Amino acid sequence: MQRRPLRSNRGGRQEEPDTEEKKDYYQFGGPIGAFLTSVCFIGLTYIVVEKIQSGKWQMLRLPEFPGHPGGWLDLRAAAIFLGWLGAQFVLYLLPFGGPIELGSPTKDTGRKLAYRLNGFFVFVLNMACLMVATYVGVPVTVLTQKALQMLTTGVLAFLLLSIALYVKAMTLRPRNRSPCGQTESAYYNWFIGAELNPRFGFLDLKLVLFRSTVIGWMIFNWVNVVDAYETGHLTPSLLLVSSLQLVYVLDTFWFEAGMLVSREIIYEALGFNLLSLSLMIPFTFCVQTRYLATTGFNLPWYCLIPIIALNVTGYWILRGSNSEKNNFRRNPKDPAFANYQTLPTQVKGKNLLVSGWWGMSRHPNYFGDIIINLSFALPTGFGCFLPYLNPLFLVMLLVDRERVDGEECRQRYGEAWDKYCEKVKYRIIPYVY
Repeated sequence: MQRRPLRSNRGGRQEEPDTEEKKDYYQFGGPIGAFLTSVCFIGLTYIVVEKIQSGKWQMLRLPEFPGHPGGWLDLRAAAIFLGWLGAQFVLYLLPFGGPIELGSPTKDTGRKLAYRLNGFFVFVLNMACLMVATYVGVPVTVLTQKALQMLTTGVLAFLLLSIALYVKAMTLRPRNRSPCGQTESAYYNWFIGAELNPRFGFLDLKLVLFRSTVIGWMIFNWVNVVDAYETGHLTPSLLLVSSLQLVYVLDTFWFEAGMLVSREIIYEALGFNLLSLSLMIPFTFCVQTRYLATTGFNLPWYCLIPIIALNVTGYWILRGSNSEKNNFRRNPKDPAFANYQTLPTQVKGKNLLVSGWWGMSRHPNYFGDIIINLSFALPTGFGCFLPYLNPLFLVMLLVDRERVDGEECRQRYGEAWDKYCEKVKYRIIPYVY
């Protein structure tokens, strides 16, 4: 493909053309892999939801899906899902509940976008409304009864949204689109996303969707606890898992500014890939509490105490490493880093930490996250594999993300990154991997 010739402006200066030569950069094995990924993620989510509704957890049992259209989609489920999701967009736009902060420069245009960080307020408001509804007698357990229909609503809604976002991105200049979404395959570009940070005014779709997935997860957890209370299956194991996950989510929203420097916000475009993952999280991450609520399984207290210790250890690693990273990014000259070793890079103002948490492995925060998610599954025992699907999926995701991140850092920092890898040999788990 030939590049268009440079054009001159009125002052005689030459400007870069609006279009650039496309360089195919594929993830997931290209278009075919992207298609199979979509089918697998959505199919797996439907299988998990069927088990959540039926309470039949045998792994080799074939799913018993509805044989009539109303079992897949109905107006009540659609109204619940779309009405609640629409409310999350409205709550993000409220001029209170949290500060407005600027994110990191985007990878397409270099702009710093403004975000309303009121996620903690929005989460508390969601849960307060849910608790009040439960107290006054609203049958909140209908959410699990309608989970399959709500999932179908979400798939259709996000399919239409992904098409609209792709069409919107095609109206932008190539330099304002995601580099990964400019391949020769239109299907792949739609799947991976053609725009990094699609917005409608101040409304940032990506951040709101990420927040909504986590809030949806906690809503399903609450429904499972209520269901267990009503059926006599409320156990210490269930209370522990729901409490540990609640603390995890509260921490996420309390430190919401950390989302602005996450890979999803900075690097990944919003296409059907991220949309399907966003849909998968609330419907599958509640599987541990649902399993405990339907089976009544419970571990003795002397087994729960080591699990709590494991969770606290993971949280200590995750929060400590993330705080160290974020503080160093904000102010590398902070006296707290006076005795830290760093490596200079070819990027102006960017040094690499080789001390502290980030001297133990290249992604100690991933290690902490894996430990925490493992502690969510352990109280379910070892009688069923599905509660361990989430930590397994997280491991696969983080291993792949570490590989992609390493390739990008090598391209960005050059020899400095190779020297960093020589000093920090372990990728995620110190002395193991």
